[in-house]
Amino acid sequence: MHILDQIPYVSVELRWISPLAGAPFTRARQLRGAIAHAFPDDNRFHQHDADGKPLYRYPPIQYRWKDGYGVVAGWLMGAETLLNISWLDLPLTIGKDEVQVTDAIMSTQYAQFGISEYLIYYHFMNPVLLFKQENYKKYKALESKTAQRYEQDRLLVAQLLSAMRGLGVNFEVQLYAAFTHIKTCQCRYKGQTMLGIQGDFVTNALLPPGLAIGHAVSHGHGWIVPNKE
Repeated sequence: MHILDQIPYVSVELRWISPLAGAPFTRARQLRGAIAHAFPDDNRFHQHDADGKPLYRYPPIQYRWKDGYGVVAGWLMGAETLLNISWLDLPLTIGKDEVQVTDAIMSTQYAQFGISEYLIYYHFMNPVLLFKQENYKKYKALESKTAQRYEQDRLLVAQLLSAMRGLGVNFEVQLYAAFTHIKTCQCRYKGQTMLGIQGDFVTNALLPPGLAIGHAVSHGHGWIVPNKE
């Protein structure tokens, strides 16, 4: 195993009196809006500049939903930001629900990226969005399932490299990655229906749990953990 870099990573599980029901991606989006509203002057929370224009970068702060509670994850400068927030008693309006943070379970680490001599298995906790409108048309036009699987794997490699570059990690050899199990689903993002891919993949990259790849990672998509099976 060759370690390439170690990146500061912090995750904070926010808890309130009782869990909130609702679709995880809807709730993750609502959590993002609630926390962005609480800290409007810090673009790390919402990915927009002072003029409201999108910032095109790997999101330093990302939002997830787990078992009725919110999870906020931060990388690099986002990790430092999360460490300096007074989470307890923070009031949040999540959708139509008003809650107050009663507990904040914080995890800190230096997340490792590296090159592995053997293939490592990973699992997507939430569907990854590999396609945009343009490349989805190209994908649907492919005539065989084999060609579609090749395109899925090609985009998987591209998005893994993009996420690592966004965190300043240079993968020094050819990256190999391929899906081993796939289940497709329909996901709603910014008013559009997009193809999501759930399942598992293998790669020669050492990736830290909590990394997210693809589109809409700040909304909870593409969240990776090692597959323990």
